[in-house]
Amino acid sequence: MATNAFRTESTNDKQQYVAIINENGSKKVHVYSFTLEEAEEFKNKTDSIIAFAKDEWVTGSKKELKDYYKKINKKPRKIKTVKLSSKNSNMEWNLQMVKAQKPDTNPSNKVKVALIDSGIDYTSDIDVHERKNFITDQNDISIIYEDLCGHGTSVAGIIAAKDNGDPVTGINPNVELYSARVLDDNLSAPISRIVEAIYWAIEQNVHIINISFGTLNHSEVLHKAIQDAYNAGILIIVAAGNNGIVEYPAAYDEVIAVGSVDSKGERSQGSAIGDGLELVAPGELILSRGSLGGISVSSGTSMAVPHVVGIASALWEKDLNCSAEFIRLVLDISANQYGPMDEYGFGLVDYENALKQYNKLKKKYNGSLTGIDIIDLFSDNIIEENNSEVPVFSDVDYVVGSWHGSEHKDLAEEDSAESGTPLSEEGMKIVKLGAVAPDNYIPGMTTHPEWHGFTSCKPNNVWQYYSNYMSAYIYLTEIASAVYNGADPKTVTPTVYITNNVKNNITKLFRSNNAGIYDYDSSGNLEANLSWSTVLNGNTVNNRNKALFIYGMALHTASDMFAHSSYDSNGNYINHDSGADDIYEVENRYKCAEVMASYIIANIKRFRSGSISDYYNVANSTVYDGSFTLGRFATYAKEIDESYYMAHKNVFDAMTY
Repeated sequence: MATNAFRTESTNDKQQYVAIINENGSKKVHVYSFTLEEAEEFKNKTDSIIAFAKDEWVTGSKKELKDYYKKINKKPRKIKTVKLSSKNSNMEWNLQMVKAQKPDTNPSNKVKVALIDSGIDYTSDIDVHERKNFITDQNDISIIYEDLCGHGTSVAGIIAAKDNGDPVTGINPNVELYSARVLDDNLSAPISRIVEAIYWAIEQNVHIINISFGTLNHSEVLHKAIQDAYNAGILIIVAAGNNGIVEYPAAYDEVIAVGSVDSKGERSQGSAIGDGLELVAPGELILSRGSLGGISVSSGTSMAVPHVVGIASALWEKDLNCSAEFIRLVLDISANQYGPMDEYGFGLVDYENALKQYNKLKKKYNGSLTGIDIIDLFSDNIIEENNSEVPVFSDVDYVVGSWHGSEHKDLAEEDSAESGTPLSEEGMKIVKLGAVAPDNYIPGMTTHPEWHGFTSCKPNNVWQYYSNYMSAYIYLTEIASAVYNGADPKTVTPTVYITNNVKNNITKLFRSNNAGIYDYDSSGNLEANLSWSTVLNGNTVNNRNKALFIYGMALHTASDMFAHSSYDSNGNYINHDSGADDIYEVENRYKCAEVMASYIIANIKRFRSGSISDYYNVANSTVYDGSFTLGRFATYAKEIDESYYMAHKNVFDAMTY
């Protein structure tokens, strides 16, 4: 998608520029605000500049192929298909189409994949080796819901979701995944942020970079970063774009540009065409891991890229000493070419055939492609043309943009009291806007504990009152449910035990007459009047969306409980200095937060209030392993419902410090 973020009426207007600077032999990315005249002066007088350009924006999803790959002389043929049903296999149709049902992986060989995208929501179904958040004004966002638009999580699921009986299984769960969070909730980022992430990936010595976004505008700085990654031996696989032409960075020679096909093997509407297209993969109605532990359905060349990444990583595991150039060649020569090159490139990626051709080509490969003549490989029948049938499916009927619970059957369920209403992608984004709102508008877990899952109000470490985080969560969901039915949030009366301190500190955030919320300053004083239009970030202002936003705020305090009120197995409080926000510091906290989120989502889908049973269900789940406890957990349950607590006393007490 085209972006042209910095339009000016005058050369005196300030614009944002990005530069790659040589600092003592190391490349550093800097962003500047210059007039056109200042930019020219800076560029001409700064000797250490490697690349310099306007800081354009990219949005999630013209290239000439390198001469070497142009030698792959495939003649398009009529497609040969075999019709299959998407309902008669445990594997999703897209994995069957690229013949990657059972990747031949080597657990001891970890291929390092950098996913430069919108982040990855924490889920026990996807292992993320390392995370880096490049959106500097959101450094404190919880990894439970860091992917505000769900894009990166879906891409990651196609690559690496575990084979655990769930219908969503990635092509290669064995990869070592590096997540660079660059895209915001609008699926956008300035090029400066992208370039920083590319250099971070280079520093991590990754094998593959996955990029599922683009822009119509060439950028000298972006191209320089891509070239440096390529020269570092990294295989860069990029979405070709959904606007008919190959976008940047897919248009650069150094990368593999990937287009999209549907479940019938036909080029997706809008999927980029042109000489620069290199491969195609499934990109229509792709089932993957969604936000907060759910399942999503997505479309676009963004979703085609991770299919190629997953297959490339599985091939590379066979020998980590192979070059990116070799893996790229295997992908290209093994693809199923059945349509014009400007629409399908070298064809549909095919793992089964890639594996076969890999073994043959490896015998000719001695650490370099130098001396290997591709034309001879085909003419001497060392490499076979891929004339295999393409599995096609006529019964793929998912609704794009929808989000569902974690059970596969939920995809087909009608709206009912049992299933609830499947959340749209837009609805889930609003929930996440609410989830990050307490960190944006209500600073301080010790001064506003009811919003941050903390046990007590202790400003400057001086105790004032206990804050029942269970009551705060339930009350917020009661407000959300009432707002959905037209109530003013400021007037909702709690039905559960709650102290006046907690109740008042929740209700005072909401403005009178259902006009929006307040913002606190750094001293904890109400500062600004924020309208619903502002906090909903341009989404329609209606009762449903207000309710979803407030449910998100409830999600925040419920999930923060596991970060701010936890003790390790030795009874030591896990504070920020000892790793409260570190996933590897008693990871079971995050697994339990994921379970808690699933119960909250169940409430959201039905627009009902939460209850103490949500907490019991987490404590009683098979996920909780006893490696941590929560402050005052049993006490707060007893305050809310003593009879319920007594009936489940052992469970609540076991999770209590």
